[in-house]
Amino acid sequence: MPDVSVARRSKTTLGNVDGDLEIESDAIITPESGVVTVDGEVRTDGNVVFEGGLKSRRLRANGGDLDIRGQLTVEDGVSVSDGNLHVAGSLLAHDVDVDRHLEVLGDVTATNLEVGSRAAVHGNLKAESVEVGGSLEVQGTATVEDVDVGGSVRVAKEVECGSIDVGGSVVVGGGRISDEIDVGGSFESTAPLEFNELDVGGAAQLKGDSKGKRIDVGGVFSVKGPGSLKFEDIEVGGTIEIDGDAQGEDVDVGGVFRVRGNLALTGRLEVGGKCEINGILTANKIEIGGWLEAEEVKVGEIEVGGSIVTKKGVRGDLISIGDRGRVRGPLIGNEIRIGERAEVEALYGKTIHMEERCRAETVHGVDIKIESGSRIRGEVLYSASLEADEDVTFAVEPKKVDSLPPNPT
Repeated sequence: MPDVSVARRSKTTLGNVDGDLEIESDAIITPESGVVTVDGEVRTDGNVVFEGGLKSRRLRANGGDLDIRGQLTVEDGVSVSDGNLHVAGSLLAHDVDVDRHLEVLGDVTATNLEVGSRAAVHGNLKAESVEVGGSLEVQGTATVEDVDVGGSVRVAKEVECGSIDVGGSVVVGGGRISDEIDVGGSFESTAPLEFNELDVGGAAQLKGDSKGKRIDVGGVFSVKGPGSLKFEDIEVGGTIEIDGDAQGEDVDVGGVFRVRGNLALTGRLEVGGKCEINGILTANKIEIGGWLEAEEVKVGEIEVGGSIVTKKGVRGDLISIGDRGRVRGPLIGNEIRIGERAEVEALYGKTIHMEERCRAETVHGVDIKIESGSRIRGEVLYSASLEADEDVTFAVEPKKVDSLPPNPT
C-alpha cells in the first residue's frame, strides 16, 4: 500500500511525502512550496497534473498525460507506459522511458533516454544513449554518446556525439561526431562539423570549414558557404558540389563533381561524368569518363575519355586522351598519348604518341610518333626522333632542334 493516495478527479496540496505516492486519474497536485518531494516512488494512473515541480526516487505513470508544470528530478528512473510526459521545466533522471510523446521545455539530463514516438527538448540534451522511434527535436545543444532514431533528428545548435543512426533525416547545428553518422535519407549540418564517417543514403549537406574522414553518399553531397572541406575519402553515387576549397586523399563520383575553389588530392580522383574545378586541381591519379574543366591540372597520371578545358594546361607524368577526345589548353608531360580522332591544341612532352586521324596545333617533344591521317596545323619541334606515317599532314615542315624551348608556364 502507498503511504499517500490521491483519489480520482481530486485536487490536493502536498509538500514532502515520506514514502510512496499513488495518484489516480484526472487528479491535480499543488505543491506547498513549488516542489512536491517524494522520498519513495510516485505512481500515476491516467491524466495527472502537478501544478509545480516534482522530486522523487522513482516515477511510474500508466496511460494518459502526465503534466509536470515545473522541474522534474528523479533519482532512479522515469517510466511512462502507454502515455505522454510533459515537463514545463528541466528533466533530470537516470533512465527515462516514455511510450508515446515526451516534451520538455527546459534541459534534459539522463543516462538513458527512450521514447516511443516523439521527443521534443526545448533546451539542451545531455545523455549517454538516446533511442526514439519517431522524431527527436532539440532546440539547444545535444551531448549524447549514441543516438538511434527511426524517423528524424533536428538539433538547432551544436552536437557532441559518438554515433548517430537515423532512418530518415538529420539536421544539426555543427559540432563534433566522433564515430559514425549513418542516415537512411538526408543529412544537413548548418555550421562547421567535425566527424569520422558520414554514410547517407540520399543527400548530405555540410557547411564550409567542416572536417571528416570517410564520406559515402548515395545521391547528392554538397558543401555550402566559404571555407574548406578536409577529408580522407569521398564516394558519391550522384553529384558533389563544394563552394570553397577541398583537400583530401581519394574521391570517387559517379556523376558530376564541382568545386568552386581549389581541389588538392594526395591520391586518386575518379569521375564518371563531368568534373568542374574553378581553381587548381592537384592529384596523384585522375580518371574522368566525360569532361574535365579546371584553371590548371597538376597530376601524376591522368586519363580522360571525353574532353579537357583548362586555361593554364595539364601538367603530368602520363597524360592519356581517349578516342575522339577534345582538349583546349596545353598538355605538358613526360609521356602523352592521344587517342584516335582526338583534337588537341598544344602538346609539350618527352614522348608523344598520336594515334590515327588526330588533330593538333603545336607539338614539341623529344620523341614523337604520329599515325596516319593525322594533321598538325602549327609548329612541330623534336630533339631526338620523329616517326610519322606517310599520309600525316604538316602545315609547317617539322624541325629537329638541339634543345626544345621551355614549356609554357
